This record gives sequence, C-alpha cells and structure tokens, in this order.
Amino acid sequence: MNESIRTETLENVRIIHMTGQPQRANPLNTNMMQALLAAIAEADGDSSIRTSVLVGTPQFFSVGSDILEMNDKRAIDWLEREWMDDWDQIRHSKKPIIAAVRGIAMGGGLELALLCDLIVCANDARLSLPETSIGVVPGAGGTQRLISLIGRALTSDMILTGRELSGSEAAQHGLVSRAVEAEQVLEEAISMAVQIGKRSPFATRLVRELLREASDGPIRQSLRLERLMAYMVFDSEERKERMQKFVDTKKSKGNQ
Repeated sequence: MNESIRTETLENVRIIHMTGQPQRANPLNTNMMQALLAAIAEADGDSSIRTSVLVGTPQFFSVGSDILEMNDKRAIDWLEREWMDDWDQIRHSKKPIIAAVRGIAMGGGLELALLCDLIVCANDARLSLPETSIGVVPGAGGTQRLISLIGRALTSDMILTGRELSGSEAAQHGLVSRAVEAEQVLEEAISMAVQIGKRSPFATRLVRELLREASDGPIRQSLRLERLMAYMVFDSEERKERMQKFVDTKKSKGNQ
C-alpha cells in the first residue's frame, strides 16, 4: 500500500484510511484511485472481512478529482482511458462499504461517498458539488444519484448555485444514513460495519444487489449520459480558462 492509503482490521471490518498524504485534502488522482481500488480488492478477496469502512482525515474526506492532474486533459483522453470505469469498481465491490465522512467532501469526494452502501457523516461536515464553478460537470454519478436521494429542487440548488450542506442538513434530507458528532463518526461507522458482519453474508450480498438495482437501474442510461457530458466538457474553451485560473491560484498559495 502506498502513502495515500493505510488499512487496519478490527474484528471482521477492514478500515481504509485516506491518509492526507502526500496532499492533505485527499484529491482523487491516479495514485490515490489505484491505491483505493487495491485496498478494496484486497478486502473483497479476504474471507475474514465482511465490511469495509472508508474514512479520510478529520479535515478532509476528499476534495474530489485532482485539478492539477486534470487540467491539460481533453475529452478524447478521458474516453480512451475510460476514466470512470475505476469508480464502477467501487460501486460493485463484493462487500459493503461504509463511508465515514468528516470535514469536507466536495465534488468527486462526495460522489465517492455516494458510491458506498452507507454514509455516516459528521454534523459539521461540508458536502458540495462545485464543479460548474471551474467549467466542468459532476461525472461520477453526482447529478443522478443525488437527485434520486434528495430530489430535483435541492440537487439543482447544490449543483447550479454551489450550495453547501452540513452533515446534519444532509441527514435531514436523506443524503446520508446517520449524522453524529465529528469525534464519533468512525466509531459509529465501525459499529454499523460490525452489525452488518453478524448477518448472513449471502443474504447481504443479494440484498445489496437488489438495492443497487432499485437505485441505479432506473437511472442507468442517465448515468451513461452524465459520464459522456463530463468527458465532452473538457474540450470547451471556458473549461480550460476557468480550470487554469483555479490551478494558478492553487500554485500561488502552495499545493494542499
């Protein structure tokens, strides 16, 4: 495992830590995604593990895609690389994954949490999809999964205006399963994971398949369209200008 990811095991629970190293905000660059997928695959292949918990640092779950890595990409680059296929592997993991969200979960960071089976969130966590501010669109299921959870009105508010939800607000609107105090998030997620582990693995597997079909089945075509739009926008001049401005600002302040 590289420095971006650290794992530990408690009873039959695999805890996957996004460490904040080498970038403290846990951007989902190629290195991070490869390490994350490897950790999930390892848990899937370990017969002693029943459930995984994915957690970031107290300040950052994840700020999403690494803009510094994405800035010079074109639509064809993403199409050829099949960028979003990595995310599908998380959604279709063999065992349940609980996202334990503290601090900031924005853009792809929030989409990553939405790929998990359950989300436990700090009351003061900050959840948002700010992609349009830099000329891109959510491309890992954000528009479709969010609207199925919280409805069109609030989804539109978050994506079009950049509205940020606190963890407690997210729980009120059904975006997350549970919201607790920040220092209790990991403990709560592990407790849930232990409870899942006491149940029938085969029945749990079947139920997860039913739940995924109920949530993703009706929007499968829309998810494909969202992904295509996320690729296409990379060729727009405005995206290039806005993203470059963002990158220049980050560089002037020093990388996170």
